[in-house]
Amino acid sequence: IKKIKDISLGAGDHGDTKNEHESEYALIAYILDLVNRLDEPQKVKVPAFVAEWFETNKYVLDRAILDYMFEDYASDDSEFGKWFDNKNGKSIETLVRMLDGYEVEEEPKWKIINDQKYCLTSIEAGYGNSLHWAFDSTKKKPILFDNEETAMYTAYITGGTVEKV
Repeated sequence: IKKIKDISLGAGDHGDTKNEHESEYALIAYILDLVNRLDEPQKVKVPAFVAEWFETNKYVLDRAILDYMFEDYASDDSEFGKWFDNKNGKSIETLVRMLDGYEVEEEPKWKIINDQKYCLTSIEAGYGNSLHWAFDSTKKKPILFDNEETAMYTAYITGGTVEKV
């Protein structure tokens, strides 16, 4: 709607060109295309564990939601159970909207940097209980951690700090 308002505010500035009618028709076609898109359902973004539950149950979604609510809900302390229990999250509505399409949220990643802003690029076990690591300023790919706690522990060992990617 904002795009349509922006277009309509500038609609009178076509000048005296012989293509004035063509540009007006193109503008009308563009506005109609935007209006038609308003009816398209928007994809919801969900965590990977919700997408996994949905994919397992999407062909019998109504029944799966009822079964979950009456059989599994009270005893489920998994990530999905916590997500489903979120009072503000509208979990049932989200699951139903997923039938129109959805996107999986990217899981957060963490990297370790040192005082010079170099990234941790390798870590190896040495003889005995020793570890060897390297921070690199080049375009080498940094080690990315899926778990913040593991990243913090590694940062403590290597003398670096954790940065969310």
